[in-house]
Amino acid sequence: MRFFRGNSGKGGKQWFVAVILWMTAQLPLSAFNLEPITADLEPSGPKSVVTLRLSNPSTESIAIRIRILTRTEDREGREVNSPADELFTVYPSRVVIGPRGIQLVRVQWKGDAHPSQELAFRLLVEQLPVDFGENKRGGGSIRILTRYIGSLYVLPSHAKAEVRIIQTSVGTDKEGKKGIFLVFQNQGTAHTILGDLTIEVTAIGRKVVFEGDSLRGISGENLLAGSKRTFFLPLPPELQDVDPSALEVNFQYEAVR
Repeated sequence: MRFFRGNSGKGGKQWFVAVILWMTAQLPLSAFNLEPITADLEPSGPKSVVTLRLSNPSTESIAIRIRILTRTEDREGREVNSPADELFTVYPSRVVIGPRGIQLVRVQWKGDAHPSQELAFRLLVEQLPVDFGENKRGGGSIRILTRYIGSLYVLPSHAKAEVRIIQTSVGTDKEGKKGIFLVFQNQGTAHTILGDLTIEVTAIGRKVVFEGDSLRGISGENLLAGSKRTFFLPLPPELQDVDPSALEVNFQYEAVR
C-alpha cells in the first residue's frame, strides 16, 4: 500500500466553545460572554499579550475564574490537560462582575521566548456557583453556569504545518466494517485543521473519492504540531476484495487555523 502527502491551502480561525447548563432550585438566571475565544500569541514582545473581555448581560453579579491548561492529544484525538499557571500571567484570574458590567483580563505568555514550534493551550473561563443573594424570588428557577473552552497558541514566526499520511493498514472497526486505518501526522511546527478534506483511494484502475459526509470524524479535525491521529475510513464494496498492497491513498485539504 502506498500513500502520499496531501496539499494544503489557506483558511480562517479555529474556535471551540462549551456551554454547560447547571440546573438548581431557588437560583436566578445568569450567564456571561467572552471575547475572544481563541488567540495567537507571539513568544515575546507586545504581541505576547491578549486582553479578554468578559461581559455580564444579566441583572445579577456573577463570579468567574480564568485558567490556562496545557493541551496535548493522543492518536484518537483525546485531549490531555494539566495546569499551566507557571507559563502565563493572568490578571485578574478571578473576578466578580456586577449587573450589566464588563471586566478586562490580561493574559501574557511568560514561558520560553524562543520555542522551536507552536505551543497549544486551552483557555478555560468558567462561572462559579456563587449566590450573591440579589433579586430574591420565590419558587424554583434555573441558573445557567457558562463555561468557555477556548484555544491559545504561542506561535513563533517560522511555524508552519506539514501534514502527511505516514501509515495505512486494512482492518475492521469495532462494528466489523472493513476499511483502512490512516495515521495522519503533522510533521510541521504549527497546528492545522483538515478543512474541506478529500481522500482518493485507487487500486487496479478503480478510484473512489471520499469527501463531505463520507469523511465525518476526519474532515475538520485539528492536528496539533507534531501530533499523530489515527482515523478509520470504511472501504466501499468495489474495493473490499482488492489486495491491500495495491491500494493507493492520496489526499488534499484546506489548511485552517
